[in-house]
Amino acid sequence: MTESQIKNKILKYHWEPWLKRPFYAFVMSTYRGGNTAKAFKKIGLPGWKYNFLLSDAEWYQTRTHFLKSKPAVTKWLKKHSVKEITSQLEKSYEFWKREIILLSQNPKKDTIKKLKRLDAILREITSYVWATHAAEYFFTPMLKNEVSKFIKGDVEKFIGDASFPSKPNEAEQMAAAYKNGVSPQALAKKYGWLRARDGFARPYTAKEIAKIAKHALAQPKHKHPTIPKPLEKMFAEARELIYYRTLRSDCYYELMFIAKPILKAVGEKYKIPYSQLKYYTTESLIKGKPKYYSPHFSAAAIGDKCYYFNEPLFTQTSSAGITELKGNIAQMGKARGRVKIVMSVKDLHKVKQGDILVTYMTNPNFLPAMMKACAFVTNEGGLTCHAAIVAREMGKPCIIGTKIATQVFKDGDIIEVDANTGMVKKIK
Repeated sequence: MTESQIKNKILKYHWEPWLKRPFYAFVMSTYRGGNTAKAFKKIGLPGWKYNFLLSDAEWYQTRTHFLKSKPAVTKWLKKHSVKEITSQLEKSYEFWKREIILLSQNPKKDTIKKLKRLDAILREITSYVWATHAAEYFFTPMLKNEVSKFIKGDVEKFIGDASFPSKPNEAEQMAAAYKNGVSPQALAKKYGWLRARDGFARPYTAKEIAKIAKHALAQPKHKHPTIPKPLEKMFAEARELIYYRTLRSDCYYELMFIAKPILKAVGEKYKIPYSQLKYYTTESLIKGKPKYYSPHFSAAAIGDKCYYFNEPLFTQTSSAGITELKGNIAQMGKARGRVKIVMSVKDLHKVKQGDILVTYMTNPNFLPAMMKACAFVTNEGGLTCHAAIVAREMGKPCIIGTKIATQVFKDGDIIEVDANTGMVKKIK
């Protein structure tokens, strides 16, 4: 097929904007194949499968394809536990980590062979990534339906508070280790990768680690509300699912960070600066024919085929003239301040005390900026997302799910966040 025919094949699906993520070609190429029935079966799940599309750093989804998997997903959720997937990923992660450490010891020997193995590992992790979205897509409505039978009042807030994971993620383990006297230098060596969640950013310094740990320890310990007995099993699953959502991303980015010697060797082999390697697909590097893709590239997976284009497949809808948005309330309160748009860790330095952090969605490496901000506004997220959890811990107003906040507002705008009504309004 010609490129034009391929584009027409892709665009015949009904795509809807889904998630904004600053992904580049290298990371995106490791998602190929992880969405197929064969890949899901490899990690012990039914033959779920999903088409996906990323255009100009924005994910698109086709709900029709999601719904085709509904019978298989809902059947699995009723007969199995999320802990099954979590446990398998944890075991695989330990094996992969040991393997990558060994492969990284002499990175200039069999460099491309090692890259091929790293690519295979990262691609398998992306099956766990897709499994999370599949489970959440169908589990969340089931949870809301059951909770509404027992809880009166703010059902969504109850779900958010009751779903807070019981198991500590890597960031929480780091804070606990700091409390137990482990030096910031040692912690930076072990947990510095938490900052490098685009695959190529620098790690945290010892000073940054200490600051984050101190802030985390100063927060009150989360208290789960009393859960009606008929809902206990369902909320145990909800807490495991949220823990798993963070786990799969942590596994991916930590292993990629550990593999940095291999990636640097690949760059040297092709005379590509390490910082620029993110613009090349793993396939092209493995084949010995490096191909550069711009930050505005597109990638689409239809079945077991993945296609790349050096341009966006969609033009973003204009937000000109919009001065206010409505979203979902994650933490009540009101705040007024100066907007700082944060799309990746390289933007964190922009946030000063009292600013309002506006982003697609937060993750653990956004914590330094979240400490300074007086409120959070996100494009995406549900009541169990990272931004909502942190907002409730910090007691800061937070509105999530605005869809286009990062398009409507610009750095320097003065906005009012009314998280009592869910409105965000530009003042000047």
